[in-house]
Amino acid sequence: MPAGTFLADDVGERFVEVDAARLLLVLDAFACPSTAAPPQFVADVRAKLAGESDPVVRHFTPEYLLQKLDFLMRYPRHLAYELAELHRLQVPSATNGEDVAEDIRSILRGDEPELRTDVYRKFWRGAYERLDAVESWWLSRRLVFVRAERRGDAPPQKHYFLTPAAADIAERLRNVVAHARWYAARAKLLHRYFGGLSAAAIKSLQYDLPGYREAQLGALIPDVPNELLHAAFRRSFRCELWSPR
Repeated sequence: MPAGTFLADDVGERFVEVDAARLLLVLDAFACPSTAAPPQFVADVRAKLAGESDPVVRHFTPEYLLQKLDFLMRYPRHLAYELAELHRLQVPSATNGEDVAEDIRSILRGDEPELRTDVYRKFWRGAYERLDAVESWWLSRRLVFVRAERRGDAPPQKHYFLTPAAADIAERLRNVVAHARWYAARAKLLHRYFGGLSAAAIKSLQYDLPGYREAQLGALIPDVPNELLHAAFRRSFRCELWSPR
């Protein structure tokens, strides 16, 4: 099957524990101190954590950004394409061409795109999945509290508050669970390159690809075709992705 082709049955059964662990590692990598969060939400979460040894929480928003980052986690070839674009655009995090090129090659070596790609469906603002089950799983374990900020006619904006227990679980995942180490390392790479970008900027990069932009509502978002990936690499680095043998 050519790169970028998915069939309707390519979506396997989802396990909430796996999604919750992966997304927790993304939140742990990107969350900031709670001082910038809406004070009323911070006070609410702290009240719910009354009696905890350390109720201070970290904060992440919006869900829209979390979905964009998870898409990059789950589509290695899209990530490789977007890293090439970051370097071409001279985004400060990606100005070192040798490092970016090596990270791209590392992502594409072996069978990572074949083994790690976990497809998303297209929603009206791009890749999107409902996180209700994940958020309930976090809440039941007092790891992440979610608050929705009303914004007039705009959709509510979700704020995620991480408890100290969330940091402990993330650390255990990195150190104890072998399968989670790949996700932790990828979350760290995502933060290195995309930590200073807004959700809108990441959306713009993703919509630059015709397959992503033109995917129908509810359809699976296709992977990046080989020719587009190689062309993006040549455009950004003035050399081939793989050296001729």
